[in-house]
Formats: sequence, C-alpha cells, structure tokens
Amino acid sequence: MQKPDPEVLAAWTALLVAHRSLTSALDTELRDGADMSLDEYDVLFQLTIADRALSMSELADSVLITRPTATRIVDRLVGRGWIDRRDDELDRRIIRLQLTASGRAAQRRAGALHLDGIARLVGAPLGQHDAAAVAAALEALVARED
Repeated sequence: MQKPDPEVLAAWTALLVAHRSLTSALDTELRDGADMSLDEYDVLFQLTIADRALSMSELADSVLITRPTATRIVDRLVGRGWIDRRDDELDRRIIRLQLTASGRAAQRRAGALHLDGIARLVGAPLGQHDAAAVAAALEALVARED
C-alpha cells in the first residue's frame, strides 16, 4: 500500500476544498440569479452543446451527476417547460430529450451569469498563476491509467 507524499496530500485537500467552495458559490449564484441549480444548468448546457435530442442514457453520461439525480432533474425541467420528452423514431423504448425555446432562453441567461461567476471565482484568483498548468495538472488526474 502506498502513502501519498505530504505535497500530494496537500494538493488533494486543496482540490476538495476548492471544488466544494466553487461549486457551492456557483450554485448559489445560479439559484439567486437564474432560478436554477448548478446541476440543472449542467443538464441544460449539455443539451445545448449536443445540438440534438439526446437519450436519457446519453445525457446521463455527459453530466457530472448520478443517473438517478439526472432523472429527477430532467423531470423538474420538463415540469418547468424547459425540456421536451419524445419517443425515439426508430426505437420506441428510447426517450429523447431536447430543449424547448424557453429552455434555450433560460440556459442562455444562466450561461452568462455562470461564465461571469467562473471569471470572478476561478479566473481572478488564478490571475497570478499559470491557469494552463493548473488545467493540465487536473486533466492528468482524469487521464490516469489504473
């Protein structure tokens, strides 16, 4: 069994604290300014960038939340009129999800607020640091081979 170096342990702790702090702040800003949670924004954003109707499975694979949470969020967003569900034309067992016009408008409004939050809460503090190096280091954690 390996034990991490103190610097690695410090990096891990900083990553956890930064993640919690940033996602909490960004979630609060979206709730207050756009009447949606960060997770709801993520679902709307993924449907926006897909630029096509997605199956629930495709959506769940692209969001940063669990499948059951994604299902609950989709149900809420359908209820708000921001997402439409429809049967797949080739396979009736598959449900396709797509943004409505009001969902697209809500995502656009929230997106401007969210990008502003990222610039202030991430960009400004990293101003004196090499953001590309930070991004590369974090990407290395995701690209690891087990």
